[in-house]
Amino acid sequence: MQMILAVALVGSAVRAAQAERLRRTAPGGFRQTLHNYQNVQYFADFDIGGQKIDGIFDTGSFELLVRSSRCAHCVHPTPPYEHDHSKSYSKNGTMVKHVFGSGPCISMKGYETVSVGPSLRAEGQSFWEIVDHRIDVLNTAKFAAIVGIGPNFEMQNNDKTLLSSFGVTAFSICLRRPSGSNGYLTWGEPVVKTGRITAKVYGKHHWGTHMTDVSFDVPGGKSQALCGSDQPCTAILDSGTSLIAAPGFALMALSDQIPEIAEDCSNLDALPMLKFMVDGHPFVLPPQAYVMRVTGAVMDANSIWDILFFKPKIRKLDMCMPAFMQMDMMSQHGPVWILGMPFFRYFHTTFDRTERAMHIARAGPDCEALPLGPAGGNASGAFLAVDREAMGKPMDVDVDAIIPPTLSGQMDFPFGNMGELDL
Repeated sequence: MQMILAVALVGSAVRAAQAERLRRTAPGGFRQTLHNYQNVQYFADFDIGGQKIDGIFDTGSFELLVRSSRCAHCVHPTPPYEHDHSKSYSKNGTMVKHVFGSGPCISMKGYETVSVGPSLRAEGQSFWEIVDHRIDVLNTAKFAAIVGIGPNFEMQNNDKTLLSSFGVTAFSICLRRPSGSNGYLTWGEPVVKTGRITAKVYGKHHWGTHMTDVSFDVPGGKSQALCGSDQPCTAILDSGTSLIAAPGFALMALSDQIPEIAEDCSNLDALPMLKFMVDGHPFVLPPQAYVMRVTGAVMDANSIWDILFFKPKIRKLDMCMPAFMQMDMMSQHGPVWILGMPFFRYFHTTFDRTERAMHIARAGPDCEALPLGPAGGNASGAFLAVDREAMGKPMDVDVDAIIPPTLSGQMDFPFGNMGELDL
């Protein structure tokens, strides 16, 4: 009887916690778990044509791409989408080449019924079947789809994005900080709206905003800030990118500011904060956010090592290094930076399509949105006080599983744009 009572109490507590999470969102909203693989891939399932597929929900793109059984020679580590198993599939047949930061793929357009969770459903949703690709990470990834949830406010065709089809006007993303922890995608804006800052979205297609004054908080304050107010950079908040991506010239300048990182991470607590301004608001990330400990079969990951900026002289396991990758991309609003998964571990971010803005709060231990506090809540003492369970512990990263920026169409340069990313 005592055991039955204990199980009942546990079940009641779980249901109460789930109910509380739902209460923290607007009516009709729900909280979806993002499963963590090696701290560089966060994925969740969705339904397409009656088939459960795991995908990364990617704020850096706005199209739905699914690895397909049409690609007979592709490696399928997880089940692919099979159009001939669906009663709701409708063929379009248009073929397109998408070229992402991780490589090119050939995709065929179609229409399907797509649903997420208990209440989001879209019939006749346009999507792309990947029929061929040269994206190495897809051969071993825990996901079979890239679910674009970028805004694409000014669509250049008649097809609705998934967000538009669902009628979703706001959603939030947060990743829990302890290594190996899951994250959450909350559909519907959180009811709690106090103590956060709002960054205006300047892009037409991407969740991009202005970023200035990037530097490491070194003793004496003599470090030169990048992305000056007269020539700001663009920051895209991208849930589908594993690390922080930045132009080579910026990373070269940062490398002169940061002290040498011990290979065993023994000096992690002595490293400086990374400071920056997002649309005029101050932010910092502690060293636990921008330092990673490399694990995995590194000798088989040459293509991934090539995109990392801080390349070690010797490639070996359990070595600590800065979690930055190089991406030289210009936009009409300045050089492009990608604030990827490290940002979402410290800041609960709500993406608001109605206001064309991103509302940013401090991420609590269970990814709840907490007030930022004085001066944006970015005083180092107050910031680290919330993060004591992660202090001194680097993020373990399997280099084989790193996802570079997707940024739908980022390499499909229209020649009229002179190579600029159209935000």
